[in-house]
Amino acid sequence: MNPQDKLNQGHYLELMDRLHVVMCTIDNHCTQHPLAKTERNIRNLLYSAVDNLYDAYQEVGKLEHERYKS
Repeated sequence: MNPQDKLNQGHYLELMDRLHVVMCTIDNHCTQHPLAKTERNIRNLLYSAVDNLYDAYQEVGKLEHERYKS
């Protein structure tokens, strides 16, 4: 059976919520850490991680719109 057969519309919102939680956690607990504030390379890597998570968040929203709103 195809794993997509078991997906429903709620899975999209659920994953978007989880991505948001992870992005907030990284921001609150990592990018705001004193070491991340003083070490540019660490800070940039953390920002890059959040940027990638944001892209995933947007992609999930786009897929949900294409599959359920069209």
